[in-house]
Parts: sequence; C-alpha cells; structure tokens
Amino acid sequence: MKKALLVVTGLFSVMMLCSVVLADKGEDSKYSTEEIMKKGFKGGLVAKLAKGEADEEQTKLVITMLESLAKNEPHKGSEESWKEKTTALIKAAKATAEGKEDGAAALKKAMNCKACHEEHK
Repeated sequence: MKKALLVVTGLFSVMMLCSVVLADKGEDSKYSTEEIMKKGFKGGLVAKLAKGEADEEQTKLVITMLESLAKNEPHKGSEESWKEKTTALIKAAKATAEGKEDGAAALKKAMNCKACHEEHK
C-alpha cells in the first residue's frame, strides 16, 4: 500500500511539474519562458548578439525567442510592465541585428535580469 501511494505521489508530482512548464508558454508562443531563459539568457545567445558575435541563425533565434517571451504571461506582476520590458528587449535586439549604433547598448540595458526578475519572477 505504501509503495502504491509513493508511486501515485511521484506521478502526481511529475504531472504538476509538466503543467507548470506548459502553463509557462503563451498560446501563440513558440518557446516557454523557461526555455528562453535557459537557451537565450543563461545559454548566452542574447549576450552574444549584444557583443556582435552572433551569426545570422543565432540572431534570428534570439529575436524569435524574445517575441515568444512577449507572448507569454508573466509569473507575477503587471501585464503592462511585462509588455514594456519585453518590447524593449525585442526593439533593442532588432536594432542590434540591423547594425544600428545604439542597438547593442540598448540591448545590454534591456537585458537587466534583476529588473525583470524582481517584478515578474
């Protein structure tokens, strides 16, 4: 009986974890917020773009991920603030990709993890 209870509890935990990851992804979004944080920010793709080291494929991926991030809902905090921060990221990434002079500086400023995490994580 105890083993069955442990198995059921374990399965329930896995289901809950999966639902949290799936809930993290907006309806029209290609990537979940967790995927974007792992690949784009912790994985260094966004920083690579800001430094001018990203190739064309990586640049497109960063922009796609940031557009997906904007479609996802914040874990907490206001939708207005979320929209403002994600829009700034997208705008700066596109400006950097286009080679605009202030693009990289704007992207580095918009990449401020603490500013977003304090309000939305």
